[in-house]
Amino acid sequence: MRRRAVMAAWVLTAGLALAETAGCNWLNLRGRDDHRLVPPQQVERIQQISERAQAAIDRGDYEHARADLLQLVDEEPESPEALQRLGTVSMLEGRYAEAEACFHAALARDRDYVEAILGLGQVEAERGDTAMALKRFETAISIDPRRPKSYYLLGRAREAVGQPEEALASYFRALEFDANDAQSIVRIAAIQLGRSQPDQALSRLDQAVELTPNDGDAHALRGLAHWKLHHIPEAIADLRAAAQRLPNRPDIYYNLALVLEADHKKADARSAAEQALRLAPTDAAVRQLSERLRR
Repeated sequence: MRRRAVMAAWVLTAGLALAETAGCNWLNLRGRDDHRLVPPQQVERIQQISERAQAAIDRGDYEHARADLLQLVDEEPESPEALQRLGTVSMLEGRYAEAEACFHAALARDRDYVEAILGLGQVEAERGDTAMALKRFETAISIDPRRPKSYYLLGRAREAVGQPEEALASYFRALEFDANDAQSIVRIAAIQLGRSQPDQALSRLDQAVELTPNDGDAHALRGLAHWKLHHIPEAIADLRAAAQRLPNRPDIYYNLALVLEADHKKADARSAAEQALRLAPTDAAVRQLSERLRR
């Protein structure tokens, strides 16, 4: 499956290299005179499509967002922003080859378009090519050194290659430009938890949850911080909130089961463990916990 995706990406990218102005066939791009004035009616239509696509993205309706963005690219084939947005939605749908093609197409129109460079880096990171992803994120920072997202993504890549100190430096750099960058705050807290610093992590996670109350990861990590500090009711509340927001994460149900067991709520613990087992039937630790709670 992965090899097919990589091959598809190569084919699409090769097509872009062969005919930059024509775009790629699957996007149905049309050549257009760059100097032609756009009629007011078309400007209004483009704005409507753009707003409709963004509304679909905001509600997680990527199928309709994709349809709108394809139309937007058809209206504005020379717009790097339209191509980058289509690439982002394709990535969210798991269409990494198509996303990569869109980002390359955007960069063919503006080689310094930072969002497209970051998108390419994310695709490469997903593909396991962390070295190339690191280079992309560093390039994005060299073009625009004040963008928190670039430092956040650089930090994630550094974590992936086992460089927690460098990752922390990237996250703190992101916070220099946006003190409320919740994603970076959560990753700093995650590293602090891994270093047995639950007090420091909890303080940051309180901030993250206040900033983004629907962030399941923030709740999950705060639940673990509470647990390490023996705040059992708070740990249960956060892990339950995390499970509601991330219902397909077996690790959350596993940790919830452990905390419920520690709180002598065996029936609830067993239910959480069984849900974890349904989601991760081959995980030995999950199976062992489930079997123990059945006894």
